[in-house]
Amino acid sequence: MKIQKRLLAFLTAMLLLLPLTGCLVPKDTENTADPTASTGSVAAPDGTGDSPFAAFDGEAIAIELGDIRITAQEFSDTFDQYVSYFSYGYGTDKDTLNQFKSMTEEWLIEYNMPEWKANTLGITLSAEQEAECAADAQTTVDEERDMLLCYYGDPEGNVEDVSQLTDEQRESAIESINEELPLYFGEGYTFDDYLSTRYESALKDARMNELSSLLEEHFAAENPVDKAAIDEWYETKLAEQKETFAEDPSAYLEYQNGVSLVDDPICLYAPKQAARIEVITILADDSDAEALDETRSAIAALEAEYGALALRGENEDRQAEIVTEYAKLKETLDTLEAQHSAGAKETADKAYADLSGGMSFSDAMEQYNVHYDEDGGRFEQVVYLDGDEPEYPAYAEIASKLTVGAYSEPTLVDGDYCIIRLVEILPEGVIDRASIEGDLVAIAEQAIRRDAWQAQQDAWLEEAKSAAVYHRETYDMLIDMYLS
Repeated sequence: MKIQKRLLAFLTAMLLLLPLTGCLVPKDTENTADPTASTGSVAAPDGTGDSPFAAFDGEAIAIELGDIRITAQEFSDTFDQYVSYFSYGYGTDKDTLNQFKSMTEEWLIEYNMPEWKANTLGITLSAEQEAECAADAQTTVDEERDMLLCYYGDPEGNVEDVSQLTDEQRESAIESINEELPLYFGEGYTFDDYLSTRYESALKDARMNELSSLLEEHFAAENPVDKAAIDEWYETKLAEQKETFAEDPSAYLEYQNGVSLVDDPICLYAPKQAARIEVITILADDSDAEALDETRSAIAALEAEYGALALRGENEDRQAEIVTEYAKLKETLDTLEAQHSAGAKETADKAYADLSGGMSFSDAMEQYNVHYDEDGGRFEQVVYLDGDEPEYPAYAEIASKLTVGAYSEPTLVDGDYCIIRLVEILPEGVIDRASIEGDLVAIAEQAIRRDAWQAQQDAWLEEAKSAAVYHRETYDMLIDMYLS
């Protein structure tokens, strides 16, 4: 896992999706000097030295972490982001600002920690890696530049690519950006300044990510995963699954069907007998879906009305009318359903004929199933066979009548036709470890390394926080500056 500048990346993305104004508090261009000026000294609004503005020096060192020097301006920029995006423009009190200050300290330590730790271990980037970081940073800045030019050059959103902007639109965009930037970054701040600043930030992000990757590789090499660790992971995970699946049998199906939200979805235990099936589904034409829904609703309304009258023994004439109306609607529904599924039935019969002629079930799924982005036309599912299948009871009923390897005739299920193939029976109990050893080892190693790496990062962060030297006198006044 890379240690990224997650907060600032998110906040920057948010800023770029809005006008440059974002939620930032405009600078007082009459009373406040440019905070990015080379002097690093902000003048007091009233011309005296009593204001907290007078004490702030952006070039002063705020935090030292080994050889890394974090300036008061860097601290202020991050602090501003916290205030701007988490106070939602409604202002805040001193206690909350103090919390933001503490969060800023911790974030800056966490962000710079990979470089600090890499320095202590003698890990450096190669010339090739430095060049890749520079290229990645430039790509990031180019994309942001083009997005902003499109936003300001064509506020109506008709232009999707910067190449579609006219020269006049591009010039107008740059002019508009240059008019807004000084309000939020100080007098004289231009679009070129903004892009240069973003490049330096993106370059540092890229370098931190690359250093983090090198640290992770170094840690993995120093801490190999042995068989004992894998065995321990297996026993722990098995005990967890037995407990989880006993409480919620559907969790087992989520594991098997790849929809579980857990990090390591490998099944080690089955709470009851299940089956793995493959499915060919021929979807019906939905052009008449509205008429079908209306007819079914009308039938349901008649059934409810008839039942109420019959229970009360009232209005036998109306009951007779309902019977007649019901019969007509049911005939209409049968016709609509037949028409609705007619095309699907014809296609399903063709698929069945292809299977009977020797086409493999896998090829038939690819040919006849709907193709989704990742899975193509394949449709595999694990279902319970005990009559208690929660999501696909019709599939389970069909599968329960098949032998392993056999497939069903085309069957109507919820308006669509399907052909089911029984791939294998999954018995209740602990799954034979030998049958899943390859996947087990790969998943266990990944999980063990991930957890160990996270623990190491947490330990390094605590170490870095202890090693850091905080010059709070250079940034404590930020709170008073906000409050004033």
